[in-house]
This record gives sequence, C-alpha cells and structure tokens, in this order.
Amino acid sequence: MGAKHTSQIMPANEAPAKKFIIGIIDVQNDFCTGGPLAVSEAEHAIAAINKLRYIYDEHIQTFITQDWHNAKHMSFAETFKLEPHTGPHKHRLLMEDETYVDVEQMAWPKHCLENTYGAQLHRDLVVIKQDKFIKKGTKKNVESYSGFGDADQGKYEKTELYSWLQLLQITDIILTGIATDYCVYYTALDALRLGFSVHLIIDCTRGVAKDTTAKALKDMKEKGIVFYNTVDEFHQTNKQLIFDNSYTNYIPYLNKK
Repeated sequence: MGAKHTSQIMPANEAPAKKFIIGIIDVQNDFCTGGPLAVSEAEHAIAAINKLRYIYDEHIQTFITQDWHNAKHMSFAETFKLEPHTGPHKHRLLMEDETYVDVEQMAWPKHCLENTYGAQLHRDLVVIKQDKFIKKGTKKNVESYSGFGDADQGKYEKTELYSWLQLLQITDIILTGIATDYCVYYTALDALRLGFSVHLIIDCTRGVAKDTTAKALKDMKEKGIVFYNTVDEFHQTNKQLIFDNSYTNYIPYLNKK
C-alpha cells in the first residue's frame, strides 16, 4: 500500500489504458449440484474462477451477478402450468408501464427465489467485500439473462452494471460463470453492444446443454469475443498488459480498504 506511483500525462493522440474487470455470472446454489436447475460440472468452473481471482487479487476488481426472482416469475414453468425445460413458449405480458409485450420464453424449474438459499452464491466461490453485486430478473414479468438487464436493451429492467463500469472507466470484461449458453452469453452480447472488449475463459464457464452451448460459443466467437481455454492461457496472454496498468486497475481497492 505504501508504494509510490508517478503520474504520467497521456499524449492527446494515445488511446486510454486498458482497464480490465472480472465478471462472475450467476454462480448460485440453484445452478450447482443439488439445485433445481443444476448445470453439469458447475463446481469445476468455480475452481477455475477462484484461481483467476487469486492471480489478479490486487490488480482487477470483480462484479458478481445473481438471478433474484419473484415467486411468480415469468421464466418459471409453474407460473404458466408448463413442463420444465420446454419451449420457447409465447406469452403476452403486462409491463410496469401498462403496455403488453409479446415474448418467447423457455420454461425453467423454479429457481433463485429472492432471499432464499437457492439464490445465494455457492459457498466455494471466493467473494470479498469489495466485489460489486448485481441482482437481475427482479421484475415478475421480465427476463434478464444479461447482467445489464433485459433483452430490450434495458427498457423494462436495467441494472446498474453499465453505469458502474463507466464510472470505473472499464474497457475490458473477463467473463466467467453460469451458464455459457444463457446468462454468460447474453451478458457478453450486451457488453459488446455497449462498447466493451470481452474475454471468455472456457474453463471458467459451464453450459446448460451441449447444443445450445456450442451455438452460443460459435456466435460469440464470430462476433469478436476473445476465447481462452484456461486461466493460464489468459494470464500468459494478458499479464503484461494488466500488470503494466495495475495501479489503474487497483484504484477501487485502494479507495475501499
């Protein structure tokens, strides 16, 4: 903490320094072993995520998203008396602005009910007080797979994630978590749309199904998201860039400790 840092003035024509952040998507009990919507090998992803956090503990800040659903949420099969894991089904739903919206939605088992054990983060995930926690899917008739909000660019539910990343002047998001083919995927697409560079570490994610995961990975790669198979591969590729800018990335920690 006592190290001195020399301020440098950046030339007007020089691009701003890269500033990375780790995004951990929905590593919650209901998506892990024993949960109603358990993703295969989710705990293996947690181990890799923790390794990433350890390497960059004092260099990169982290945000963590959580599904946080009402008991009658529109994604639940039970809400519409449907069979779980079917769809997509068509619904016409009333929004808070009194308009009706036609949506297509998969029917999932009831999961991540607000203020329940299932919505809590898995006990093996490393979490610290400086992490930023983002709750999504909080509105009964709105699905928000993305950490940024709903599929209508935040028209009906918009989290604080984008404004917070702007405040920190983040340029690059390292995405991890569950599930590759849904919440990780839609968070990645929103991040690209909003101007961020996105890095995906395959070993730090797991998907619901092989076919939808393969489709999501293919689409993300085609859209320019940078893939790494392991944490070690990401580290070897980016460590110099991150450590060279470590003071910039470390500012949130200095302000809070």
